[in-house]
Formats: sequence, C-alpha cells, structure tokens
Amino acid sequence: MPTFVFIRRSKELERVRGADTDAIESTLAKYYKETAAFGGEGHSMLEPNSTIGKIVAPIAQSDYQHLEQTAQERFGNVKEGESMTALRLRFPDVAKPVNIRLNTYQTLSDVRHLICDTIESFQITPFEFMQPPAIKIKLEDENQTIEEAKLKNAVLIVKKV
Repeated sequence: MPTFVFIRRSKELERVRGADTDAIESTLAKYYKETAAFGGEGHSMLEPNSTIGKIVAPIAQSDYQHLEQTAQERFGNVKEGESMTALRLRFPDVAKPVNIRLNTYQTLSDVRHLICDTIESFQITPFEFMQPPAIKIKLEDENQTIEEAKLKNAVLIVKKV
C-alpha cells in the first residue's frame, strides 16, 4: 500500500495511505509554502507548471548542434597566416562530444562566452573546464590563447559546479 509521509524540519506532519490523489493534493496545499525547502532542483505537485526553486531544463541535442553552428559563425573565419584547431567538449548530459573549430589565438574565455550565449541553462549554471582525467583548468588560465595553454586538438570536459 503506498504511503505518503509529509515531513517538515524532521517532524512528521501527516500521512496519506493509498494512492488518493485528492488527499495528497489537499495535504500538499495545506502545508505548502512559497519558499523552497532546500537549494536545488524540483517540481511542485500542486500545479503542472508550478516550480519550486530554479528548474534547469534538460539540454536538447539541437542546443549542441546550435552551439557548433554558432562556433563556426563566430570563430570560423580564417585569415592568412592563422592556424585553426578543434576542441571537443564533453558535456555531462550528452554522450557525443561537441566539436568546435577555432583559431589558436582564441581563448577558453571566448569558448565560455560562446557556451553561455548559446545554451540558456549555462547562463545560470556555473561550470568549469577540465582536462581528462580530472585536471581543473583555473579561471585565470582561461585567458591564455589555445596555443599558449597547449590545448590544440584537446578534449575538454564541461563540468557543472
């Protein structure tokens, strides 16, 4: 028999036995507050579109394709004497790496701005770059050119913090 236990500040408020949606909704409405109970992600059961806290929508594969296209538009113009390289970015929620071609004089800071400008959820979600297996790239080092940082044809992990 399903049992729903409503707890606040380590104290049991009420129990609803069985899958009685009306009883569950009325209990939720009775104890619901507009403040988030904890930091993090979640959904309210009160209304289909209601949210508690900040909700980060899953990132669609089309967002990553848009990222590759935008990188091509922003970084793809090669002038005589400039060399190009590729960065393969591994994001936490996609199996296939995102490939970005850019000039070696570009910086990881430029790539950070590209990601934030292109994928909405990364505008509000802090992230860091890491080199496999687990070497964190310091924020101040992101201002070095790709060539100076020795990141030509590198694979980088984009890790949410």
